[in-house]
Amino acid sequence: MALYTIFGGRGFIGSEIANQLKGLGEDVFIPARDDKNIFERELGIVIYCAGNGDCKNEPFSVFEANVSLLAKLLEVAKFTRLIYISSTRVYMNQKQSNEKHDLTVCEDDNRRLFNLTKLVAEELCLKSGRDVSILRPSNVYGAALNSPLFLPAITRNAISKGKVDMYINKTYSKDYVSVHDVANCCIKISNNKNSLQKTINIAAGYNIRAEQIADLLQANTGCEIIWHDIDFPNEQFPVTDITTLKMLIPNYTPSNVLDDISDMIISFKEKMTLER
Repeated sequence: MALYTIFGGRGFIGSEIANQLKGLGEDVFIPARDDKNIFERELGIVIYCAGNGDCKNEPFSVFEANVSLLAKLLEVAKFTRLIYISSTRVYMNQKQSNEKHDLTVCEDDNRRLFNLTKLVAEELCLKSGRDVSILRPSNVYGAALNSPLFLPAITRNAISKGKVDMYINKTYSKDYVSVHDVANCCIKISNNKNSLQKTINIAAGYNIRAEQIADLLQANTGCEIIWHDIDFPNEQFPVTDITTLKMLIPNYTPSNVLDDISDMIISFKEKMTLER
């Protein structure tokens, strides 16, 4: 039985990792906020899921969560290995998504602080001299009924309101990866020596257009899709390269978000019927 310390273990990704580890019989420690003992006790394998993306309202908290705490852990904490959860958002408006490809930060991106802090954190990990791995998940989704995430939210609206407001272009496309797949990969990579000092994309490996999701919701619920003509920020994402991940986990077979949305609709209908 190994000891895992999960920073951000009560959040969306962190809680799924914790649940999977507990199911495997591992010892899981989730530190409380401002727990000073984290710099004194043995932490085992650290999985750093803590983060903040509210660059408009909480810029200093973004820096603290994404960089400051991590930096101190890398400098003084007692751990055997650290997995840092970054993001494929750093590939926004780039031509490629290979982990070794040069990256630029977009001037007109209102969340560029998020990208910058993620990249600073990644570099701190690699320059720390500690045993680290960096994971860049794509857009993570889950099937929790009350989740505020995009996919569960529009699925609820399709069922309960009979309509879905889409404030993006029909052709807007992203790679979607399930939280279950992210957690599973994270655990496997934490035990893979070949992943040390590597940056690894975790994704489905293909993009899904907003129109595909909307058509699926309409076909399964009969809802109305309302496309709003707004000045949407320039956000384009290349197909995420998962070559490195497939080398480390050859049997990796990610869930298809469209299949999961169909299952989500069935599950949500049943749960929402019971709540009435």
